[in-house]
Amino acid sequence: MTGKESDLMYARLPRRQGPLPEQTAETNRRLPGPAIGPVAHRHGTGDAAAAHLAALQRSAGNAAVARTLSRTPVQRYAGPAEERDVADTASYDRISQNGKIAVSGRQEAYADAALIDEANGALAALDRVRIRLEAGREVRIDGRVLRRVLPVFATREAAEEARTNPDHEPIAGEDAQTRQNKLASYRQSVVEPPAALGRLLEDVTRLLNARSPDKRAVGEVHQRLLRLALDALGAGWAAGNVPVDPTRDTTEYLKTAGKVIGEIVVKYADSRQPESAIRDLLITMPNDCQAGAQRLLGIAGGDLQQARPDPAIGENHYVNLSDMNGRWNNHFAAVIMRDGDDSLTFETAADSTSPIGEGKSLGYFALYGRHGTDQSFGADLRRQNAGGGG
Repeated sequence: MTGKESDLMYARLPRRQGPLPEQTAETNRRLPGPAIGPVAHRHGTGDAAAAHLAALQRSAGNAAVARTLSRTPVQRYAGPAEERDVADTASYDRISQNGKIAVSGRQEAYADAALIDEANGALAALDRVRIRLEAGREVRIDGRVLRRVLPVFATREAAEEARTNPDHEPIAGEDAQTRQNKLASYRQSVVEPPAALGRLLEDVTRLLNARSPDKRAVGEVHQRLLRLALDALGAGWAAGNVPVDPTRDTTEYLKTAGKVIGEIVVKYADSRQPESAIRDLLITMPNDCQAGAQRLLGIAGGDLQQARPDPAIGENHYVNLSDMNGRWNNHFAAVIMRDGDDSLTFETAADSTSPIGEGKSLGYFALYGRHGTDQSFGADLRRQNAGGGG
């Protein structure tokens, strides 16, 4: 998604469609409880309200209580007449019309095992596509057993073609221990400041020790510092902390540059907290929606810009938003599964405020309805663009 207001990219992050309990991915699943009818969104008073909530918590869990308190139901693609209880085993934001795909938050999607197999067949039939889907742990939703959907690279070579580090990426066929080792290695790597910062500091020190620092060399230091600051802490921080003119007073500039390098080193680990906190070895995604779709699908840039009404598995959604007075010009999303008219995507969105240029916290799942409805990809994006939300 490209921003209209400048050359920087702006975020289009998925909103949560309903209140979910703040629990970890591994602890927010519980054993099935008795099914109940749709929750009435009314507040009780006094002891009656407390008794109602206690009974609801026992029968349907904390997710149902949260929805009652907030008066906000989980958004479904099923029509009102087909509304069903969704609190029996799993909290989620959206579920497909047929009930075979569900999305919970940004980074959890679940699907019927047969759909996962079908999607893998479609992905494997396209030589350019670099990913496959693995079936993870089981959950029960509305009485249907679904498996967690985990995108992985088809081969080590596919990860390399996608310009990622295979030693930090999920590859099809790996065992659990290999994944855990990769995850631990990745978490450690993301909090270590780039070695280039140390080399730059050495050059700054060398130039400061010179009697008359060469302006051309100082200019090169400035470009390296600016790039490292952008990559490490983002455009906003770089603009506010890297001196603009390195040649006005080269000695003073170099002293300031040394301090800036020190600040980057100190702040770097904290800025990577979303990455160091991840619990699953997901595919590393760029901070750019078009580049993200290209990474997964291997489609050339121009071919991505086809607005297909109902893209097939291995194709992409695309919407041109340049006719709107909003923040974004377009958005791209890779389709990895379909359930009838509904499509599941794994995508990313550019965020100019994020210091992370590439990361595993950037990718997210989204579920879209049939073209021409208010739950379609185009309608969803236009609604968000009009509202300025992400």
